[in-house]
Amino acid sequence: MSDDVKLGKTAAAGPSADLARPVYKHPALMAVGSRVLDAWDWFIDLPRWMVASVISLIVIGAMSFVFFLGFVSGERAVGPTYPFFAKVTNKLDQMFFAGGPVPKLEGATYNSALIRLVSEVGEVDFGRPDGQRNFLAYNGGGLTSFGDDVLLLAYDGNIYAASGPRDIRRTAIDVPDNNREAYIALADDPTFSDYQFHRGYLRYNDLIHVETPGGSALIASYTEYHAGAPGEACYTNTLARLDLPADATDVDQLNAAASDWSILFRTDPCMPFKQEHLAMEGHMAAGRLTFSAPLTLYMTSGDFHLDGMRSNGPGIAQDMDAMYGKTLAVDIETGEGRIVSAGHRNAQGIAISPAGHVMVFEHGPRGGDEINIIREGANYGWPLESYGTTYGGTPIPNSISYGRHTQFEPPAFSFVPSVASSGLTVIDGFHESWDGDMLASSLTDQSIYRIRMEGDEVVYSERIEIGSRIRYVHQHNDGRIVLWTDNGELIFLTALERVDEEEKFRNWLAEAELPGRIKTSLNTLMQRCTECHSFQVGDHERSPGLNKIYGDDIAATTFAGYSDGLSSRSGHWSRENLIAYLQDPQGFAPGSIMPAADVEDEQVLEALVDYLETLDRQF
Repeated sequence: MSDDVKLGKTAAAGPSADLARPVYKHPALMAVGSRVLDAWDWFIDLPRWMVASVISLIVIGAMSFVFFLGFVSGERAVGPTYPFFAKVTNKLDQMFFAGGPVPKLEGATYNSALIRLVSEVGEVDFGRPDGQRNFLAYNGGGLTSFGDDVLLLAYDGNIYAASGPRDIRRTAIDVPDNNREAYIALADDPTFSDYQFHRGYLRYNDLIHVETPGGSALIASYTEYHAGAPGEACYTNTLARLDLPADATDVDQLNAAASDWSILFRTDPCMPFKQEHLAMEGHMAAGRLTFSAPLTLYMTSGDFHLDGMRSNGPGIAQDMDAMYGKTLAVDIETGEGRIVSAGHRNAQGIAISPAGHVMVFEHGPRGGDEINIIREGANYGWPLESYGTTYGGTPIPNSISYGRHTQFEPPAFSFVPSVASSGLTVIDGFHESWDGDMLASSLTDQSIYRIRMEGDEVVYSERIEIGSRIRYVHQHNDGRIVLWTDNGELIFLTALERVDEEEKFRNWLAEAELPGRIKTSLNTLMQRCTECHSFQVGDHERSPGLNKIYGDDIAATTFAGYSDGLSSRSGHWSRENLIAYLQDPQGFAPGSIMPAADVEDEQVLEALVDYLETLDRQF
């Protein structure tokens, strides 16, 4: 037998006669193998530059896929490669996206004075028209809890359930009809040509699950259009109720049509459209809900910009015959509603404090967002009195004071400048250091505020930047805090104990092979550093944080107060640059507000940089 037969190849096989082809016993496999080898023969006969190019593309593609999986693991905080790729992602962010919005990545942490917050982020593909990012119009909705799930009512009426960021699904619950299709048709109706309509402003505003002596129910809040001729067509803030089966414990057991809801309450009167500015300004509807057992539902009802600025005439919030610009109480068994307080603009947050007070968080105009303790029969002054101004910065038309709040019930706290209030909840069972506090959310400020009260007094307000326009804040049954954003994100927050960075340094110092005098001097220097700088990861609010700064670009953190001299420096925080800056901040970056380290022994500075480098390696 010839060598060709032994090797399983045919001598007259053309260009591939010098390649060994194994003998396959199965005919189909033999055919496939022959085709593959023919393709290989054709490929290697191509010009060498072309073969090299194709192989390079294949290698680059494979490496790109591996890196893609790595970055996904870094973003999702999973897998053995997570620490490495998380560090690479952080460096790339600093190189290309420094100064941009706070990254909304899986596992992002946010620092507060007492604890750290860890986020898990899910995205909801809700019904906003393609390309529409009008943050006033195509947004809204609310959150509540039912069983193990958070329920999200989006602005367009879709109800979603989420047990966490990886489990978000559309429910089988249809909402009551707010006559949206008829409302949208008005924009093209020639008989309404004198009115300006915005399609995104008729929307669903809130959802709440309540337990009453009569059973369990969902209550939806929305702005409802009532058809009619010009001058007769009108709108209300409406509540509808869906009674739930007594044995229902899981939202996936629920199935409801629009007709299964019953109208519980409508505001009075039905408001006609206006010809000034927009016909109906649903982003000023409020419509947020909180429940006081056994039967009272509190609802905020906005003034729809019927305030003398975007409309003619006096502000409707002062009209006691109209349920707009008011806090309302509704009996959820009888549907009877009444005005509790007046003089409100657009209260987007409402909650009941541990002391039993109804609290609202409402928009001012330009300045003057307010947290108010609602008192029976009280008048909070809008639009006659406010700490805010018109959007142009002038006094509010027909107001009785400018920048003062003395004639009507004053707010418990006011935000000047405005943060754009959006939600309010009371914390219980999240973390012992936070329990009993309120969380208020904001839109333009993209932050949450932890508000501590002592009796009727606000003791302090702590800002925690999140980096998204937060439409709603809610605490789930299991204790997690849930945020709904205008980017379509559901952000689940859990508490994480703060790392004792001083103890970490002491442990490192104890093991460091340094002379005793150097350790003593370094310990003193570190104590001076921590008077201004934080070693908590990502904490750059008061001054640039020092954890993981080694090797990063100079002035690349999110700290907003860098001097011009430091901001204009190129390069990165190498050992040489760090020591030079510590020895002579003004020489390194003229105008820097940091004092010199005032350490004579450079070995102490070298040891400090050693520790900063150690922190970077740990990341």
